[in-house]
Amino acid sequence: MRKVTPVAHASTRPRVSASGSERAALRLIEGGARGGVMLARREFSSDRSSLKLVPEKGMATILIGDADEEVLSILSLVLGEEFELLRASDGEQALRLALIERPDLVVLDVHMPKLDGYRVTTQIRRNSATANTPVILLDSHPERIDVLRGFAAGAVDYVTKPLDPFKLLDRIRDTLDPTDAV
Repeated sequence: MRKVTPVAHASTRPRVSASGSERAALRLIEGGARGGVMLARREFSSDRSSLKLVPEKGMATILIGDADEEVLSILSLVLGEEFELLRASDGEQALRLALIERPDLVVLDVHMPKLDGYRVTTQIRRNSATANTPVILLDSHPERIDVLRGFAAGAVDYVTKPLDPFKLLDRIRDTLDPTDAV
């Protein structure tokens, strides 16, 4: 029977297991795109090389919400090389994913079934865990009032369709890292 004591944060020290042949440590990992706390177990063999049990999160997570499967596929192809992607085909699913997964950025079509992009953006802003998540809205036929409504809901950018996915990629990069923007 092993007895392992949890230790907070990254500064963990191995605890000797009951068998003596292995060393185990527990640590709490905080933050990341999901913002939750995860318990990870790390085993150490006799040669002291640690196993990588929790992958390092090197990519930002982007939630794409659009009812058009073709748009989701195109954006997945272009953005998938650089970002971890979450996909939603309606507003309720997009809101649920945004609140649970806490992506680094959200791209939403304003004309989605169940909840439109404006309402999803408003709900993202109202939740304290996602209030600072940038939202980019997509619209195929924007009027001036639509753009104003999008910014009033809390969007940081408003992109018209048909969209150039590579221009959207540049806008996403600029939004996630404004220091690189020219």
